[in-house]
Amino acid sequence: MTLVIEPGWVWDADHGLRPGHHVVVQDGAIADVTPHRPSLDAERIVAPDSLLMPGFINLHNHAMSAPLFRGLADDIAPGDLPGHIVFSLLMPLGDVAAALMTEEDIGDAVEMALMEGLRSGTTGLLDVYRVQQWPFIERAKRIGLRSWSCPYLFSETVGMGADGKPIYTPTDNTGFEATLKLFERFDEGRHGVTRVGFGPHGPDSNTPELLKRVDAKARELDTIVSIHAAQNLIEIERVKSAHGTGSIEHLRRLGLLRPGVVLAHGMFATDEEMAMIAREGAALASCPLAFARSGRFVPVARMEASGLRLGIGTDGVTLDMLHEIRTASVFAKAQSGTPHGLAAVRILRAATRDAALALGRDDLGLVAPGARADLVMFDLGSSRYQPVWDPLKSLITNGSASDLTLAMVEGRVLLRDGKPTTADAASVTRRGRAAIERVWREAAKRGAIPASIAARSAIPLQG
Repeated sequence: MTLVIEPGWVWDADHGLRPGHHVVVQDGAIADVTPHRPSLDAERIVAPDSLLMPGFINLHNHAMSAPLFRGLADDIAPGDLPGHIVFSLLMPLGDVAAALMTEEDIGDAVEMALMEGLRSGTTGLLDVYRVQQWPFIERAKRIGLRSWSCPYLFSETVGMGADGKPIYTPTDNTGFEATLKLFERFDEGRHGVTRVGFGPHGPDSNTPELLKRVDAKARELDTIVSIHAAQNLIEIERVKSAHGTGSIEHLRRLGLLRPGVVLAHGMFATDEEMAMIAREGAALASCPLAFARSGRFVPVARMEASGLRLGIGTDGVTLDMLHEIRTASVFAKAQSGTPHGLAAVRILRAATRDAALALGRDDLGLVAPGARADLVMFDLGSSRYQPVWDPLKSLITNGSASDLTLAMVEGRVLLRDGKPTTADAASVTRRGRAAIERVWREAAKRGAIPASIAARSAIPLQG
């Protein structure tokens, strides 16, 4: 099938903004980008007020966390939690979900989150989840999204003591062998739509021996590694105490500060550590909203100034990448005290081309002949954009996910005229909601949702 798309503007980071160009999609790839209207016998999408661009790549996400923690992790007041949010709410609730949810429940909840991502312009995402939540892979395939799965690995599980401090408990069930089985079952190779990598949780919860094993196997299998790094002070202090160095240097010594490794957050990385990341070639996925809701600015301006390969992730707070990249841009402006911090062109590059390169795909994040046809199109015809001086600035400053009219992966149309084509969105939402509400009720009974937070629930938790 050949499709010709005729938007008002075509953009990618390598070729810039091209008004009045036509894009020919054929056999999953971009066959041509031309200012001349092709005389082809093909289906055409004519959209003179629209911006066609590469689909967003969400470089760090937890699809299962998006609906599971929605509303629970926001507006935390003094006394709501006995300790750090990760150890006193997120992990305990995740434990209940892991024990309670069936494969069908997990799939339903994840599919609801993935639909949210698709409807905001995401065509690919790196997702990190507990290994038993592998139905993510099948649901991403069902919808048609490009995915990189990095199941968690732990040398030590992390819980919380009565004093609100984390407790690390050694485990023999690291998840390494289970991840290898998922790789053998689902991974489609370097140029596939579905990939499986490794997701060691962090340098504080994985021994050097396991991390070295991960590095060696990832190199052997030509796949990626995702790891949280410098994400909180508890992690940093534990790594320093155990290994005598910071988290970033520790990962460098273990071979995990290289191309093919995506570090998540880097919230507390120093300027020197950011420069080290840039020098060694790893990528950093920044998730501004995840920390903003806890009252902290992610230092995206310093990250950008360091020259490291920067990507953007939603961390499961939301899957709306347009909202997330706007937040990153605004943060950078406020932090740098300049109006040009992470300007539209730069932040869009981070969410498309740079994310693709971080994942080893030089054929993604482009609108160019030979690139894979992972594309999205936003209608800029509504009053919120008018008149359009610069479509990129208009999208970042005024854009809404509701204006997404087209999304495709490998040339397969997943969303058309704003409506998903590969799943019934209402049915997906209904099933996902029911699965999460069942977990919430049981978690409240077990105390995994603290009573002060459970008391504010909009749904009956005793049902």
